[in-house]
Amino acid sequence: MGRNRIIFWFSLDVFQTKQHCQPISSTKKSSREIQLNFNIMDIYRIDVSCKYITRDLGSKISDKFVDKNKKCSASSLTKDLNKKIQNSLSKREVNLYFLNLNKSISFDPFNNDKDFDMFNDLKLGGLWKPKLDPGKECNLDNIDHVVFVVPYSHSRYENLKLFLINMHSYLQKYQYPFSYKILVVEQVDMESKFNKGRLINSAVKHIIDSRENADCIVIHDVDLVPSNDGNKLGESGDYRCRKMPWHLSRKVFNIKTNQERLYNQFLTGGILSLRLEHFIKVNGFSNEYFGWGAEDDDFQVRMFNQKLCIMRPELREQPSFKMLPHESSKASNTRFSYLSNALNRYEQDGLSNIDNLVEIKSIDHLKAFTYLKVKVKK
Repeated sequence: MGRNRIIFWFSLDVFQTKQHCQPISSTKKSSREIQLNFNIMDIYRIDVSCKYITRDLGSKISDKFVDKNKKCSASSLTKDLNKKIQNSLSKREVNLYFLNLNKSISFDPFNNDKDFDMFNDLKLGGLWKPKLDPGKECNLDNIDHVVFVVPYSHSRYENLKLFLINMHSYLQKYQYPFSYKILVVEQVDMESKFNKGRLINSAVKHIIDSRENADCIVIHDVDLVPSNDGNKLGESGDYRCRKMPWHLSRKVFNIKTNQERLYNQFLTGGILSLRLEHFIKVNGFSNEYFGWGAEDDDFQVRMFNQKLCIMRPELREQPSFKMLPHESSKASNTRFSYLSNALNRYEQDGLSNIDNLVEIKSIDHLKAFTYLKVKVKK
């Protein structure tokens, strides 16, 4: 059977996705739509094949992306893995996570003087490691280490406060803990419009250059926090590594609008976990998207092009994450023109050329997070 061609349609009024399995010449196009012809891959075939992969991401996915020495990595998801991890934990109080939405809480993320209980066990830079009994099967060398990459601008200060308080509380109380660090990357000059892709690439380049032993990175919007305790969220709130990219924020409740949002199968915004080598394989994010919109879609195209399945938890009745109130960003008018030739640029545009496009102004290891300040060049 010949290779099918998939055409995406992006309306400038309402975003929508349509699949076609017909020749491009037979397709008509509205003047208000942009046709994206990804003819070097079969997106539909890749996405459908992902649906047949077992939910535990087992034997049908190649093990070549997994460190064989990390026998307690969730990417293996052996039948008794979670029991092994829990048996290796030092005794600790069983505390449940409760969402904190108190904006008036006295906490300045950039001031190390204020003490919070959930920060007591943190090392500088927002690094946390679970306490494991020596001699047990799981130790710090063979459990997952995850770095959370959080793009940030100063207009989201209140979001950052609640994000840090809730995330540290949630992650330290998670039933199957792992080592983690939170890395916040801010665009400090706003002479240029906000460029999320360059911030993420800068953060990952820092992780690589500092030789941090990161198994996975989680690209996490600062306005999303877990809605409930991890015991109740199950796999939809499990940030641990997978063998393939893992889109957690499939269903989100927007506090400001009091509405739920369901991400469809071709969207990966919000919270995306992936192995560091996968990020390198696709050359990271595009550096060309200024303003809001489409950089996540571009990244999705890159992953499909490298035959990476985007896995998603089973859909839950209740949203697994809540979106904190914030001012909406203005969409970029040029986003679809860049997206239309995403595959023509990806080898030269991304992690490989980020050093020429940004200037690292400072790196601070604060109590609750590592703080990377980046100047984006015009």
